[in-house]
Amino acid sequence: MCRLLFFLLFVANLMAIPAKKSPSDGHSLRGIVFIVSDGTSQELLTAARCYASGPEGRLVMDDYPATAFVTTYSANNMVTDSAAAATALARGIKADNNVIGMASATSTNSPASLLDIAREAGWSTGTITDDSVTGATPAPFEVECPGRNQHAQIAQMIVPRLGPRADIILGGGNKWFHDMSPTENYASDDLQRVKQTEHELQERPVVAFSRWEDFKAYVNAGNSLKKPVLGTFAPDVLSYYADGTRTLRLKDMVDECLDLMLRDKRSFFLMVEAALPDKACHQNQAKRAIGEVLELDAMMLLLKERLPKDVLVVATTDHNNGGFAFNGPAPRSLRGEALLAESPISKSSTFTWATGPGGPGGPGGARDPGSAGKTKSVTRAPGGTNDSLNPVDPLALDHSQPAAIYRGASQHTGGDVWLVASGPGSQNFHGHIDNTQIYSLLSKAISGEGKRAVGK
Repeated sequence: MCRLLFFLLFVANLMAIPAKKSPSDGHSLRGIVFIVSDGTSQELLTAARCYASGPEGRLVMDDYPATAFVTTYSANNMVTDSAAAATALARGIKADNNVIGMASATSTNSPASLLDIAREAGWSTGTITDDSVTGATPAPFEVECPGRNQHAQIAQMIVPRLGPRADIILGGGNKWFHDMSPTENYASDDLQRVKQTEHELQERPVVAFSRWEDFKAYVNAGNSLKKPVLGTFAPDVLSYYADGTRTLRLKDMVDECLDLMLRDKRSFFLMVEAALPDKACHQNQAKRAIGEVLELDAMMLLLKERLPKDVLVVATTDHNNGGFAFNGPAPRSLRGEALLAESPISKSSTFTWATGPGGPGGPGGARDPGSAGKTKSVTRAPGGTNDSLNPVDPLALDHSQPAAIYRGASQHTGGDVWLVASGPGSQNFHGHIDNTQIYSLLSKAISGEGKRAVGK
């Protein structure tokens, strides 16, 4: 009888011990990496896969178990821009195009950023981009501003939020935080703002870096995130990696940032933008766009190798760009630059666009008679390509493939976009969702609320 009583007491005590939370409970998450590959259509992903390995090849994201379709319309337009799309992702609201972190240019308040929600939960937070850190995709996570092109004002807003909102911000855009007037042209109002920002940056407990080597030495010295970090490693946008004019890669910034974040005992939220596929697409430059998708893939391979298994990774794009098309017939044996050359069967370009500099009727349009003329773009682009010629050679980096309609820069398109996810809680990302629901799902993953998917 005594033995039976002892056994029953033992079982009762075991039942009273709280169950250990599994990673899918949210509270046990070591972190979240949220990736936005700007302007990267599903067709561009296919082109990059075939360019690198053929149609049977795989990108790292192809092995992510969770997938979804995502709608992207903005508050005032069926076709979003990056600012409104990133505001939906960062704040969970539909915003007007061109607006950063709030619903409209006249808004007086804004929902909390995902960075705020993570900070409230005691997490470390950060953003990384190969655009300027003031760009239209990272900025809505960091600040609220009525106009995406107000870079000096956005930089001025970022500095006081280093610490309260973000532990680390890495990317380009050095000229918006440090006076570079001997080498950069500023509007008079912008230069005054930059000088004020530079002064405030010196006054605040922020560790700021303009040289990659200095930041890397800081990380290698064993430092942690006790002080917020700002790293701006190019005057504005980083150049295309394929151009060979830079050595710093997106994966390098992510690698060093992970050293800091994983050294910290807190959970972490990190937003990573691959910005350059979009900028290459605006120029109808498939070779550069594919190269930047492969840079995205290299970064995602790094995450696969480095991240603990209790980290949720979600990757998506903010919108499609240019109506990029991968046209047949294309022999299955084609790889690499053979895909960029004239198709041996159709005797035309395998890659084409709906709109952009390669269209007929424009200066240097690909189907213009005597098409070797100059092509100027109206969009910010890395590497000084705005004033470059449009070479006839289809293998040239800055060659613009044919487009149906001429535009100085290609237009975004309104089709649904892709999403993939892996790790604890990834099963919640499925079906047909809106981009604002990504915010909801990530918020719940941070707070540990709910396990059911939000979808249609």
